[in-house]
Amino acid sequence: MRIQRTLPPVAAPIPWKDILRSLWGIIRPQTALETIQEEFRTYFEVKHVWFVSSGKAALTLILLALRNLSKGHRVVVPGYTCFSVPSAVVRAECSVVPCDVEKNSLNLDLAQLSNELDDETLCVLVTHLFGIGCDVARVADLCRRHGVFVVEDVAQALGGTHGGSRLGTIGDVAFVSFGRGKNVSCGAGGAILTNNDLIGKAIAREYDAIPQESVCEMLRNWLEVVLTKLLTHPAVYWLPASLPFLGLGETKFYTDFPVTRMGAFRAELLRGWNTRLLSSNNWRRARAKQALDILGREGVEPIKSSDSDGDVYLRLPVLMGSAEEKTSLCRLAQEEGLGISSMYPSSIDQIPELNRELSGYKLPCAASIAERLVTLPTHQLVTAGDVARICHTVGSIHHRSASPHSVSIALSDRQRDVPDFHHIK
Repeated sequence: MRIQRTLPPVAAPIPWKDILRSLWGIIRPQTALETIQEEFRTYFEVKHVWFVSSGKAALTLILLALRNLSKGHRVVVPGYTCFSVPSAVVRAECSVVPCDVEKNSLNLDLAQLSNELDDETLCVLVTHLFGIGCDVARVADLCRRHGVFVVEDVAQALGGTHGGSRLGTIGDVAFVSFGRGKNVSCGAGGAILTNNDLIGKAIAREYDAIPQESVCEMLRNWLEVVLTKLLTHPAVYWLPASLPFLGLGETKFYTDFPVTRMGAFRAELLRGWNTRLLSSNNWRRARAKQALDILGREGVEPIKSSDSDGDVYLRLPVLMGSAEEKTSLCRLAQEEGLGISSMYPSSIDQIPELNRELSGYKLPCAASIAERLVTLPTHQLVTAGDVARICHTVGSIHHRSASPHSVSIALSDRQRDVPDFHHIK
C-alpha cells in the first residue's frame, strides 16, 4: 500500500485527556467503576449491570448463568454474525445452533427459528449487527411460548433504539462491547445488563467467581489504547494497514480469551462515555444518511431496518451483486485507502472449528450475505469528502458489473425470485 490518506474500517477515537486521566485508576480503582455502573443503570433503566473484560466474556457469563436456570444447552445464533458469538457459546460449553436470516434484513428467519426451539433450547441470541436494530419483540413473543430466554447482542449498537425501546432492554438480558471501533471504546471491555432479578442473581454468582483483571493486563490494554490512538489516524493508518503480520481486519475463532472483571484503567477510560457516545452516533448517522443519499443517486437501492430512525450505523452494510463484484470493490478500496471492509468471511456453519458439528445446517441467505456483503466506514475520522469518494467507487463498480443483482443494504424484495449465486456449501 502506498503512502496516502487511508481510512481505518472502524474507529472510536478516545480524547488524549481521557487516556491520560485513566491513569488515576491506579489510585482509585473502584470509583470510576461504581460511577459508570450507576450511569448505565440510569441510561438503560435496568437494575443490574456488570462490567467485564470483553463482549465475549460478557456473553460467556450470561450463558453460564442461564444454564443454572434451565435444562437447555442449545444456543440459537444468527447464521451470519461475528465469530466471537459462537466462540463464547463454545466457551460456555453450550451447543451452537445456527439459524438463517431473512433475505431482506439481518433479522432471524422466524419460520426456521420456530423449528429450532425445543426443550433443550437455552436461549436465542438476537444480534443488532452494524448498529442496525433487529425486531427483538417478534423473537421474544415466539420464545416466550417455548420458555426460551432471549439474549440481545448490543456489541455493535450501543445507543440504538427499535420501536421506541432502547436496544438492550427488550430481551431478557443483554451485553455490550467497548472494543476498538465500537460505538464507544475503552480499548477492550464489555457490560451485562438485565432487569430480571432471577437472571441477575445467577449472573452475580458467576461474576463473583471470576478474577480481577491483572495489573499487567491493565497496562497492556492502556498501551494498546495509546498505540491505537496514534496509528488509526488516516494520515498514518497506511503504515499498519501495509503490514500483513498485524492481521488487521482478520476474523478468527478462538475460545481461550480471558474472562475477568473490568480493570480500573478501562473503567476510567469510560468516564464521559455518554457524551462520547452521543457525539459518535450522531456523526455516524449523518455520514450514513449522506452515503445513502449518494448511493440512491448511483442507482443503489438501500434497504433499511423497519425502524431506521433508531439505527446507529456502526458501519454501513452494503450487499454487492455478486462475490466477484465484492472482490473487485474490496481490491480497489484497499488500493485507494477507502476503509471498506469485507467483514466476516463465511456463515458460521463454515467456520473450520465448527464445520463438522454444523455440517447439516442449511443457511442459504447467511451464506449469500457472507459472499457479497461489505461495510462502508461511518466513524468520526470519515469526512464528507471521504463519503462521496467511497460512494462513487461503490457506484462505479456497480455500473461496471454485469451481474443481474443490484447493490443494496440488504436483499430487496424483487431479488427474492432471483437465484442466489455462489452459495457456500
